[in-house]
This record gives sequence, C-alpha cells and structure tokens, in this order.
Amino acid sequence: MAIWQRNDAVRKRAREIAGIFIKNGFGFLVKDLGLRRFLAFGVLHGAGNLERALKSEEFRRLVQRMPVMLEELGPTFIKLGQFLSSRPDIVPEFVTDALKSLQEQVTPVAFEQIEQLLAENLPDYKNIFTYIEPQPLGVASIAQTHVATLADGRTVVIKVRKPEVINKIELDLRVMQKIVTFLADQPEVNKLMDIENSFAIFAHSIKKEFDLSVEAGNIQLFRNLLAGAGLARAPRVEWELSNENVLTMEYIEGISIEQAAETQNTVVRKELSRKFLDSFIRQVILCGVFHGDPHSGNIRLTKAGEIAYLDFGIVGRIDSRMAERLIENFTAIQNSDVDKLMNVALEMGHSTGETNWQNYYEDMAGLMFVSQNMSQGNVEIGKMIFGMMHISQKHGIRMPERLLLLGKAFAIAEGNARKIDPDVNFLEIARPIIATFLQSNVMPQVSEAAMLGNVLDVKKKLRILFSELPTFISGMTRGEKKIPLSISGMDFIGDKLDKSINRIAYSLVISSMLLTSAIMMHSGAGPLQTKIHYTGYYLLIASLLGTVYMFFKIFRQVKR
Repeated sequence: MAIWQRNDAVRKRAREIAGIFIKNGFGFLVKDLGLRRFLAFGVLHGAGNLERALKSEEFRRLVQRMPVMLEELGPTFIKLGQFLSSRPDIVPEFVTDALKSLQEQVTPVAFEQIEQLLAENLPDYKNIFTYIEPQPLGVASIAQTHVATLADGRTVVIKVRKPEVINKIELDLRVMQKIVTFLADQPEVNKLMDIENSFAIFAHSIKKEFDLSVEAGNIQLFRNLLAGAGLARAPRVEWELSNENVLTMEYIEGISIEQAAETQNTVVRKELSRKFLDSFIRQVILCGVFHGDPHSGNIRLTKAGEIAYLDFGIVGRIDSRMAERLIENFTAIQNSDVDKLMNVALEMGHSTGETNWQNYYEDMAGLMFVSQNMSQGNVEIGKMIFGMMHISQKHGIRMPERLLLLGKAFAIAEGNARKIDPDVNFLEIARPIIATFLQSNVMPQVSEAAMLGNVLDVKKKLRILFSELPTFISGMTRGEKKIPLSISGMDFIGDKLDKSINRIAYSLVISSMLLTSAIMMHSGAGPLQTKIHYTGYYLLIASLLGTVYMFFKIFRQVKR
C-alpha cells in the first residue's frame, strides 16, 4: 500500500481528483486507485478489484465520458489519455477509441493571457509582430499556436506555453506517482504491465514537452535530416524570438491530407502518398529519429509537392540494432515466416520464463495471417508492432517500452498514407530504403580517413587495456576487485531450483514420518506403548495428507 507524503498541496489535489472521478460517474474506481483515503469514511462502496472493475458493464458504459473527465482534470491527464490511447496492448479497444478524441478537443486559453505571456517573454513583441491572430491555429494540452505577421511582412506561427502549466503538471505527476506505487502492489496490475516503468517513461516524455526550446532543437534537427532527400521539410525557427516558453517559426502554407484526398487527381495522390510514407520510413530506418505524432493535423502538403512536418514536441529515437530488428520484422512478414517473427520479438524483449511456446507460436501465426494481405502488399506495420507486443505480454515476454511510440507513429503514418492512396504498398516503398541501410551498416564503404581513425582508436584502447590490466589482476588476487556477472533468466532458474529443493526436503520429511509411524504402530504392550501406538496412527494420517498435498502441487505445476 502506498504511503502518501504529508504534503498539503498533494493531498488537496488528490482529493480534487477523487471528487472529479465521482462527479463523472467513475467513483467505483476511486478505491482501486488508492484515492479513497481522502474521502469521508463510508462514502463509497467499490468493487475493490481493479481487474473486475475495468471489465464491468458500468465501466464500458461510462468510457465515452472519459475524455470530458480527463479534460476537466487538466493537461497531465489529457496527456495520460493520449498515452493510453496508444496502448492497445493493455487497454481495451473501446477505451482507446474513446480516448482518441483527446487529440483535438482541448479548450483554448483566452487571448489576453497569451498576450500577457508574450509580454513577459518578448517585451518588445508589439513592435516585432504587426498582427497576431486572436483565434488560435491549434490548441494542445500544454501549448497553443497563433498565426502572426512580422514587421518585415513574413508570416509566422507563435507557439505559447499555457500559463501555470508546469506547476499543475508537476503536482499531478506527484499524485500519479503515489497512485502508481499503490497499483504496483496489486498482483493483477503486475500481470498486465510494468506500471512503474511505464509511468517513468510517461513522466519523462511529458516533462520534455515543457521546454519549447527542446522542440526548436528538434525542428532544426529535422530540417537538416529531411533537406537532402527532397521529400519533406520542416519549418524554419526564428531563434531570436524563441525560448523555453515561446517558439516562433515559419508558417508553411499547404493543404491537409484530407483535402488532398478530396481534391487531387489519382496520379498526384499516389505520388504524395508514396512521398509521405517514404519520408517517414527514411526517418526511422536511416536517421534513427522520427516524428512521434505524424497525425493529419501535423502534416501539410505544399503547392511545390513537398511534405511538411509540423509540431515536433514528440520525437522518437531508435538505435541501429533496433532498426535491424525492424528490418527482420519486415522480412518475416513478407515471407510469412512465423518462426522468424517470434525470434525478432524475443530479441527485442525478454522472457519471464512462463511461456507456453506452442500457444505463443499459434498466436503469432494468427496475427501474421490476419493482419496482412500479401497479394497487394498492404501490410500494416503499426498494427503488427502493437499486436506483437500484446501477444508477447500475454505469454510472459516483456517488450521494450520504446516500441510503443514507434508502433503508434507507424500506425498513424500508414493511416495517413492510405487516406491519400488506399493502394499504397508499404513493402515496395520500404525495400530500397532497407537496401540503403544494409549497404551503409552491413557492407559499409570505409574511407582511408575513417580507417585511420579506427586504427588510432584501437591503438588507444589497447594502450589503456595493457596499462590497467596488471593493476586489475593484482587487485583480483588480493580480493579487492570482482567481476560482476549477470545472466538473463537465472532468476527464473533459481526459483525453479529453490522449489525443487524444497520439494525434495518435504519428501524426505514425509518419508521419515511414514517410517516413524510404522515403528510406533508396532510398539509393545503397556500404557506408554499404547500412547505411542496411537500416536503412530496420527503421524501416519499427517504424512498421508502431506503426500496428497505434494502430489496435488506437482500435478498443478505439470498441468501449467
């Protein structure tokens, strides 16, 4: 059970959260989230079982009201809802569908407050901007954007962080941390997910969105990455008019994906769809950095035929090893190779040691053949990633959390591409990109300068090794130094050995009791011998009950 800090602000906010849950009809969850302690005794009567509560008809009926409740709770809970909407591996589909509306339905801050924030961060803003559109261009949970005109006539977009948002989010994260600590002690939650690790990732991602200067850096990074390919672009940042609270950037005029699907002819739509998906796959495979939220509101199609990416608050990163696993995933799907798909999942994640491999194989085979249409190449990689995570989690294989953002981004990007051209072929577009990756990573062309640098690096490491080796060996012989060794899966093996040893010990005790009871039952005549004789019968009954219990435990283990 979580121990709540004696902090008035945290307790007051927790009480407020519990009250909003009750007001919106979710009071039956208050006890399961550890919030009941903040209410008067006896006010609520809940199920007291989170798993049962989430499967109840009452919860299913109320889910449609959840976006309204989360918006009332504030920006942290809006972000939490958006985060959960990308977790179909642990959240039912009817919940993720309801939470998707949080992407758009956010109440804007009054323009007077925006002007006040601009005055605080850009004191001379009235001379810098000749006009600022009071109606926001876009509204998010942390910031909102307005179109403006600079003194030199250029049109820009100003992104302003909402007032007091940091204090609210940090307070909410403290309350959430207490709820997470409470939930982590519940066995049914632990079976579902590593909730503490998931919360740590959520908290880290939302804190990165606080600082708009981080987003400015992301925009510049993508400008550099996308410029060379000629497939996509990102806005130019006005650095002298940007800081952690305000981000000023170029306004890129263009049409939305939906407008392109309605107004462009078939040839143009096919080319735009190919360009968009090509640009996204290149980000993931070749750059290792990708737009984490490429929904239609963050994409514009320019008159020049370019794909423009907007809003870089969420950016994902993968290393070359993860890129290789993704390529193996594509290959397994293309070849309908279930064994390879399983191996890729195991290399990405790690087994907890409680996997039925036959059932795992059958579920993976079902995922592959249901989710693809190999005759047309319409493979949905985003759904495959989520499906692989869900099946692996179900069979005791924990997948890395960073796959969540990648799966979500792929699913959104593929959906947008198919809005423009329903027949776009993912594998056909990915094939030359994969070939480029393999050429640069598996069969690289090494220059003389690179080779010289590698030789010098090896020489330096060898010099350090041979200078430190005698000292290290000497320390080992004196017992001052040790080599830490960690082998994955040993905890599981250790648990099994402990259980086996315990059963052997119990068996020896039961055998001793049986032998002792036999001796006692054959004791001679006399008062003392009679007592010993009957004690032998009692001991026999106890040993037989122990034997039945042991057989029952072994039978249950074998059955699992």
